[in-house]
Amino acid sequence: MNLKSAKKAVQTSILSKRWKNLWSSLPDLDFDFKLFASLNNVDLSWPHQNRRLMLRFTDYVSHFLSRRDDTSSIREFKLKSCELASTYSTFVEKCLDYAINHGVQTLDIDAYCYPTPFEFPVNLFRVKSLTILRLKQYSNSVVILKPFILPNLKTLYLERFHFDGNIYSFSKEPFSSLPNLEELTLHRCELLGLTISASKLRILEISFEYPLFSFEAKMEKISAPSLTSFRYEGYVPLVCPKVDFPCLEEVYVDNFANVQLPYRDGIEPLNLMKMLQQLENAKFVALTLGTIQVLATDANLLEQSPSPFPHMRKLKLIRRPCMIHPIDIVPLNVMNYLTNGSSFGESLVVEFPQGIEG
Repeated sequence: MNLKSAKKAVQTSILSKRWKNLWSSLPDLDFDFKLFASLNNVDLSWPHQNRRLMLRFTDYVSHFLSRRDDTSSIREFKLKSCELASTYSTFVEKCLDYAINHGVQTLDIDAYCYPTPFEFPVNLFRVKSLTILRLKQYSNSVVILKPFILPNLKTLYLERFHFDGNIYSFSKEPFSSLPNLEELTLHRCELLGLTISASKLRILEISFEYPLFSFEAKMEKISAPSLTSFRYEGYVPLVCPKVDFPCLEEVYVDNFANVQLPYRDGIEPLNLMKMLQQLENAKFVALTLGTIQVLATDANLLEQSPSPFPHMRKLKLIRRPCMIHPIDIVPLNVMNYLTNGSSFGESLVVEFPQGIEG
């Protein structure tokens, strides 16, 4: 239930006890500050209005929760504030307490707390119902308790976090305490020194939006013996000396080609090839045209390097939106490098985007 629905439901409940019983026991709660601003016709580009509106938002959420049926459980709880307006850590912690005490299964917290960061309640680590957690960091706005133990968590999304062990970040090996973790997404995180060790992990996604974060894409180790799907997006390849993906099936790689910043002595193409070779067990491979452009920058290296995908059944080339200086033809030497090593030979399927020649 989002804010728009909640607002309408509260208004309707004045006229009908039946509606009151309905909205007060709904299992999915979605409190979004930007939507709240839109419903109140407030332009968030004017900072002087944001603080007052945030106080109204927190009052609204607190009032809503106080009137909710206290015996009803929560399936999904979302709280999203905005970097343009900070909120109080006590408010966020009370929301967390409420969700946890009502058996929350999916918890999505995107809250900018300043000057005092919020902390997860200790009882979070005793809750057995939580299976999905999405968490975003804003300049030291979240204190991470250690160890971060969630025995039944299956899906974890982290954005803008570091892994150096200080109070605002996770430890360098944080996922071994999540024994049932199956899906992990790391978006715009600083990965330097990170170790991923997760025996049940099936899906791993690592992505960056800006070069600043991509230059930190140097990990220590990834041990995921059950991993079947790997997705990577960034300006530079992922550098990780120890990778274990014996069950890998699907791969998506988008190494953003940036012709305005020349590659440093061929390091990026070399690291990209090393990364692809670590994904050698993949059967279904998707590469963006930007990735193809990066590979094409070093013809000599292509000739000297073995084909990375001996088990590949299908290669799909993808045109990413807003690509700078897109290519029209996939170079033959790149295609040979990618496909000649496949054991499927003539039965190998290669799919090109519309308007691109192979």
